[in-house]
This record gives sequence, structure tokens and C-alpha cells, in this order.
Amino acid sequence: MKYILSCIMVLLLMLFAACDSGSDKLTETDINELKVPDDFDFEMSTQVDVDIQGAWRLPLYLKTSEGKLLFKALLNPETGMKTKLTLPKTIKEVIIQYQSFEVPVNVSDGTLHFDFSSDW
Repeated sequence: MKYILSCIMVLLLMLFAACDSGSDKLTETDINELKVPDDFDFEMSTQVDVDIQGAWRLPLYLKTSEGKLLFKALLNPETGMKTKLTLPKTIKEVIIQYQSFEVPVNVSDGTLHFDFSSDW
């Protein structure tokens, strides 16, 4: 009986010790009271116009600078590859991988243009 009673006491002690004291409460602010600058941009993504040309019909990969795949397509040398991509605004540079070539290209201005036929 003493054993069962002491087990119950230990369990109750552990239960009360796990309770949150609430000392780190967050303050609530009404959204209408927030002061946001007039020029603040709430957009989280941006449209990027992609125009890539090349001399061979080969796969084309667009990756982040960390190597994460963003887009994959087969590049047609007659028409090139033209499309629009929606990218997070945090991505300022992408890596174009075409055959054995890897080229970093800045996309912060909303365009991604590269010609593997003449830009080399």
C-alpha cells in the first residue's frame, strides 16, 4: 500500500511540475494599431520573366544557390525556353545548369535572360 501511495505521489508531483507558470506570456496588439511604413511591400513572391537560349536540345535546370531545384525543362534550340516563374522574393540569384555549364544569374530585377550560344 505504501508503494502504491508513493507512486501516486511521484506521478502527481511530476504532473504539477510540468504545468506552465505562464510567466512568458505574449502581449496582444490590435492589427489596426500597428505602424507600418507606407512604402512597405507585403509581397512574398515575384514574377520572373525567363528567356534562355542554347545551341543544343538538352535538359535545362534552374536551381537556387544552395542547389535546390526550382524548374526543369528541355531547351529547344530553335525557340529557346521562355516562361514566367513565380519565385520567393528572398531568391536574388539562381543557377542555370545546361549540359556541363553552371551559370549564376541575378533575378532581383524580375528578369532571367541568358544565351548559351553567344554569352560565352
